Amino acid sequence: MRPIKVGYDAQSLTGKFQTGLGIYAKNLARILEKHPQSIDLKLLWPIDHKPFKKTMDRLQWEQYKLIFEANREEVELIHVPCFSVPIYTKIPKIVTAHDLIVRQNPHLMPLGSRWYFSKWIPWSYKFADHIIAVSQATKNDLVYLLKIDPGKITVIHHGSNPAYIRTTDPHEINRIRFNYHCPMEFFVMIGSFEPRKNIDVAIDAFAKILKYSPQLRLILVGKPNEYRNAMVKKVRDMKLSEYVIFAGYAPDKEIATLLSVATAFLFPSSAEGFGLPMIEAMATGCPVIASDLKVFHEVGADAASFVQVNDVDALADRMKKFIGDAEFRADYVRKALARSVVFDWEKAADRTVEVYRMVLSRKGVDLSG
Repeated sequence: MRPIKVGYDAQSLTGKFQTGLGIYAKNLARILEKHPQSIDLKLLWPIDHKPFKKTMDRLQWEQYKLIFEANREEVELIHVPCFSVPIYTKIPKIVTAHDLIVRQNPHLMPLGSRWYFSKWIPWSYKFADHIIAVSQATKNDLVYLLKIDPGKITVIHHGSNPAYIRTTDPHEINRIRFNYHCPMEFFVMIGSFEPRKNIDVAIDAFAKILKYSPQLRLILVGKPNEYRNAMVKKVRDMKLSEYVIFAGYAPDKEIATLLSVATAFLFPSSAEGFGLPMIEAMATGCPVIASDLKVFHEVGADAASFVQVNDVDALADRMKKFIGDAEFRADYVRKALARSVVFDWEKAADRTVEVYRMVLSRKGVDLSG
């Protein structure tokens, strides 16, 4: 079969750093570009390759300029890996839906962006020829909340970032322990600072067990923002500044080493569409303590340890278990490494190409060429 000429919305690839959505878009594009025999991938870039700061600029890109670029490149299909579906084009369109968190919790988004994320994006999905959901949990939300035909949705999980592998080099481990002020026992959280991540719950749980292990540390990795500032104040008010380390942004290799030697990775979120940090932690053999969310059970299976959402005492008890029971922790290290191999970007890309071909075949496009 001949290659498919795919226009790929590259707006999520702009900027110096990518978080969850951008990581998905970057890794999928990276693999698709490695297979020119199947896909002729055309990255459709906004002007100057710069990230959008205003919702209206993003809308203009998606609904007009993106279509212009797609027509100029004469693509057969448009894939939007994040955000909204371009409406005013007859080119077949596929969108990846990551979650409906903002639709269900609009207060999580600032007023300026709330309408776009809670109303416009979900509404635009009905114009897609097919939807890729990153989890079964997201597919269920699309079906039950937006009434989308389940036959129009394919679940394709993320892969694991190849940078996240278990580090055993003692020199690298010692360097990271020194740079991040890591003792022998520490817990780590990685990702954007948002209220739904329940970082405050993790801090409260950590405070409860600190008296049993005064050498313990909690390391929070993520870029500064308003919510992070609130957490810094909380830690200061609780007189925990010596024990809770705000590490800022860190490159993948350093995060992988941190995870490789951490006592456990904490993921106490109240809402997630997938949970990419979970599989990155598992790929390093780091045990995971996560909220009892359906999507986390889908991703972590028996390789993660689950506690009820917002239950500080339950989280503290589980953290204490990982500190005090070496055999218990070792069992989760083994299960994490075994589970992580399920999530592979090559597999995700292969299944995505199958969706491309299915959509074009249904449109009567001859792919035999």
